Amino acid sequence: REFKTYSHYAYLVSDDSPPNSFQIVDLNYLPDSVHVVYDSNQLFQNSHTVFIDGHYLYCGYNRTLTNTYSMAVYDLAPNPELPVFVRGLNTDDPSINLVHDMFVRNDTVYASCGYQGMYVYKFTGSNFVSLGSLTSYPSNGYNHSSAMAPGSNKMVFCDEVPTGLPVKVIDVTNPSNIVFKSTFSSGSTATPHNPYMLGEHVVIAYYQDGLQIFD
Repeated sequence: REFKTYSHYAYLVSDDSPPNSFQIVDLNYLPDSVHVVYDSNQLFQNSHTVFIDGHYLYCGYNRTLTNTYSMAVYDLAPNPELPVFVRGLNTDDPSINLVHDMFVRNDTVYASCGYQGMYVYKFTGSNFVSLGSLTSYPSNGYNHSSAMAPGSNKMVFCDEVPTGLPVKVIDVTNPSNIVFKSTFSSGSTATPHNPYMLGEHVVIAYYQDGLQIFD
């Protein structure tokens, strides 16, 4: 279960087995109530993760009733209560099996693609253009998720499998030549799961070590 917000709406996805649905909640009536304005599997029924950049909704490992997309993009601008399907990554790069999670800034998508590594794309509004990738790096595993410091090209990402791998730091100034910088860990064999960055602080949810904050 994951959600992101756009304007006064929250977009909720789940990757539970069917029956399942995609939900949109209107937050405009808080704190008194919330209104579910969309709850259906007609647009899609499953998605593992979701990210919003501008007016685009990016959905990792997105499954409709008839298709499966490694990553799909939906447009929220025409009607936030009824997103419009725009593009599936499969059309432009069929080599990617799934996008587990993604970080998007200014239409540049940093896609964590599991054992295939990290791939960077530019979403033009109509298609994905490949910018680069990072498929081999120290202590590599299942490329799970990433985060970038505001106003910076410094990125951190986590590998989920095997257990206990360190967090990686990279420089993505040039996506066609991503520079590996360093690693760090919580000091134990705990597995880092989801990272977030607030300024120069990295906030990480660990499987065994709870919440850890690094400078």
